[in-house]
Parts: sequence; structure tokens; C-alpha cells
Amino acid sequence: MIFQFIIPISVAVCLLFGWSAYTLPVGMAAKIVFFLLTVFGLAYILPIGPIYDPALYLPYELIICLALVSAFAFFYLWAKLLHFLIAVVYSLLSLSSAKIKQQAKALWTSRKINCAIILLCMLASPYSVYETIRVPDVKHVTLAYANLPDELEGYTIAQITDTHTGLIFTRDWQEAVVQKIMNEKPSLIVHTGDIGDTHPQTIADSLAPLKNLSAPDGVYYVFGNHENYHTLHYWQEFFKENDLTVLENETVYIHDYLAVSGAKAQARHAANTSQTFLNSVAKSYFHLYLHHHPASFKEAAPFIDLQLSGHTHGGTVFFLTPLIKHFNAGFVSGIYEQDKAKLYVSSGTGIWSYTAFRLFVPSEITILHLKKKNSF
Repeated sequence: MIFQFIIPISVAVCLLFGWSAYTLPVGMAAKIVFFLLTVFGLAYILPIGPIYDPALYLPYELIICLALVSAFAFFYLWAKLLHFLIAVVYSLLSLSSAKIKQQAKALWTSRKINCAIILLCMLASPYSVYETIRVPDVKHVTLAYANLPDELEGYTIAQITDTHTGLIFTRDWQEAVVQKIMNEKPSLIVHTGDIGDTHPQTIADSLAPLKNLSAPDGVYYVFGNHENYHTLHYWQEFFKENDLTVLENETVYIHDYLAVSGAKAQARHAANTSQTFLNSVAKSYFHLYLHHHPASFKEAAPFIDLQLSGHTHGGTVFFLTPLIKHFNAGFVSGIYEQDKAKLYVSSGTGIWSYTAFRLFVPSEITILHLKKKNSF
């Protein structure tokens, strides 16, 4: 939807950054450089993702530098929007109060405020990039069910999602993630989509550590929207060639008490759920459903016991969480319930390489523990 408004948004952003640069206590040449850097930082994020991947052709160190510039521009934009709104409010109030007229005027041209915002964003940017590229901590989550089969008492499921392998998240990072999972010795391992950020054949070396994942009840994948962006057929062929099990609107039965279903990747209309194959699972099974998009939970809930999803990255930064929640049917991170079914939305193990910044929304490797409600 945002692409319909890309031109007016771009003009508004340029005006905002132009005003910001004008108030800096530096020469005109430095003001122009600052303006161009901030505009470039946002341009690097928005229009190029699924269409073209310039970072694919750049060295890792330069990609990190671009991530820092983008993070700064992103935080600076939101800080200046807040500054702009406060200045507008003060200006409107000054029309009826001469006392704050001088304050309102000063807000528009204050160099101190602008420099303070720049300093704050310069501190937030490297921290947010570091939070993105570090190997995530293991997060333990307990889910209690009254109707849990006895055989699943204490059962553990490892979930990773949104690894976005290929540009920032390379082989070393992937190996570290795999090692952390294997140290937990889960019963089952799942990956809930957005596995990579380009064609899998291009990043085969970075994906190779996934072959080292193993669990008594298997390792299962579903694809997300990014596999669609980078030609789903290539991903399907890669998984087939490497004996990695992906579920696409199908169900596998583990023992005689656990069914694992996986949704087919959908680039659009992500909430749509094929109820036919979900409804075919007998009620005697504990039904685990893997779907990249959490919005599908409302449709899937009557047919399942637990859905695992990703996609939202937990909102990425704390102040955007309500917005991301709104565009994902009210789901953004953590545990949700509908009737007897539960949904767990991971904040993501990685993140899209062109928005490589997190602020107070840490990434995670999730270990889910199944328990009976009366076992506490």
C-alpha cells in the first residue's frame, strides 16, 4: 500500500530533512551532505527490497556501514516528526497566547534541539544494528494445555524464523544459531519462514549449517513471503536437493498423537488459510500448525492446538509495535489464545537485511515447552 504514496511521502521526507539540515550549525556544503546522507539512508530501505538487492554485490563490512546509515536515518526521521508535531502544536497555541510565541518560534530553528536529536540517533543506531546482527539468546516459553496428550508432557519444540540468510546473516552466524539449538536437545525443530534474502543457490554456503539441525521427531520448514520474492521455485528445488523437509499445505503425523501441518507460502492475502487440509486431522492428535503469517490464526484456530508464526519481527523497534500489530490482525509478539488454540509469534531470529536494526525488541531462538495445566 505504501508504494501508492511513495512520491508524496518522498517529497514530505525531503522537506522534513531539508528543514532539519538547514538548522544545523555548519556550513552549506556540510548541510547538503547531511541532507543527502539521511535521504539515502531511507532510500536504501524502502523501494529496492524484493525488486533489486544491491547489498548482494557488496562486502559485508560495507553492508554493515549502510545498515548504520539507514538506522540513523530511520530514527532521525521519527524523532524529527515528533519535533515537527510539537512545534506545530506550540505554534497553534501561540496564536492565543503571547507568552509562548517566542518559544514556538525557537522550536522551529533551535540548533540545540537538532544537535541533541542527532546525538541521540547516533547512539541508538550502532546499538540497534548490534542487537540485530548478534547471535540471539535462547528464549524459553511454556504453553499449558488441559487436553495435552500424556506423551507430550514436557515436549520441547525449537522455533527459529525470519533468519533472512544471505546478506548480513552469513555462515558463521547460522552455525552459531544451529549450535545453540542443538545444545537445547529439542524434540522437534521448526523454521517458520523467510529463510533467506535472495536465491538459495547464491547463498548455499550460508544455508549449509541448516543441514546440521536434527531432532528425534524431525526438522520442518515452511516458506514465507521472502521466498516468493526470490522465486519460490528455486527454494523448492533447493530444499528437495538438500533433503530439507518443507511443508506446503500438507500434514505429517509423528507417532499417533502429534500432527504437524505447514502452510504454503503466500506473497499476498497472507491471512488466507486452506481449511481443507487442516480439518482432515483427527481431533485425537495434538495439532501443530506452522504458518509464517500470524494473521492466519483467526481462521486456523478451530482446527489446531498450536500455531507458530513469525513475520512481524516483534515490531522491529518498540515505538512501531502498535503499527505492526495493526497490520497483522492484532498479533505482533508472544502468546495469543482463541478458544482452545494458542498462537506463539516469535520476534524473529534474524531480520530483513535492509532494515537491520532493532531497538528494545530482541531477536530470539525459541524453545517452547508443552505442559499439562494441572502439572504446575
